[in-house]
Amino acid sequence: MKKLLSLLSALCLLFPGLAAATSLPMDFSPAPVANEANYLNDHEYQDDTLHVWIEDIQRDNSIYHVAHVEISDPSQLRTALSCDPGETAKAPASVIGAAYNAVVGVNGDGYLFRSSGYIVRQGQVLRKSGAMELDYLLIDTAGDFHPLRKPAKATLSEALKTLNVAQCYYFGPVLVMDGEVQTVYNQYGFAPQDRSPRTAIGQVGPLSYVLVVVDGRQNQSRGVTHKQLAQFMGDLGCVTAFNLDGGGSSTLLFHGKVYNSVSEGSERDISDILYFGTGVTGQ
Repeated sequence: MKKLLSLLSALCLLFPGLAAATSLPMDFSPAPVANEANYLNDHEYQDDTLHVWIEDIQRDNSIYHVAHVEISDPSQLRTALSCDPGETAKAPASVIGAAYNAVVGVNGDGYLFRSSGYIVRQGQVLRKSGAMELDYLLIDTAGDFHPLRKPAKATLSEALKTLNVAQCYYFGPVLVMDGEVQTVYNQYGFAPQDRSPRTAIGQVGPLSYVLVVVDGRQNQSRGVTHKQLAQFMGDLGCVTAFNLDGGGSSTLLFHGKVYNSVSEGSERDISDILYFGTGVTGQ
């Protein structure tokens, strides 16, 4: 994976698409406010540091909403919480996104609904429980994804020591690793064989990502299994892809609104989001 990302980095230098951005602080401060003029329509945003375009794909008797995201600085990949660290209040994804000036974002891993897992957000350790029943995704300060499939404690500890970790998710399963679609075992949690709403994040290359939300439990969109979602993420060209909280929590945000059709008819209160903000300051 490192060799592939290095090659893609070299290609990005040869064919630059976005201007350099000033790094945003590694804390829970909001991203800069995006210029409204840069929302080109109801599914695309573009400025000198951020390009987002969304497509809706019909497949597996379901609707996949795919947000393609390119950023110029890794600090534009950010997370936000529903409350201050140590508190337990929850809020709709759209409320969290509006508070943090998210251009585009998805629900996170719902860490407040569980008491286990090593949890890091914006470089801050929120929980140190070394649970190993689920998969991990570590995102470093360069914006690169590092998946761990039900790792041993020593493996997780080594990764946390070796990497400069900005975010650490405990949910899964890992859907794609080193460019290969992964086998999802039936005994994995979160009903892997059910046709349900799903949320996934994937890295395509350096500072290039996809956010995917699948509508489910609706007449027009049945929902998908983890196996179907893994294959879809692989077909998108993900080097790494990871499943996040699904069901009624599955939410795609764009331009301050919920983009997808949530399964329960209204937003569920959740604990966290992953989002992208502009790197253009002083607008």
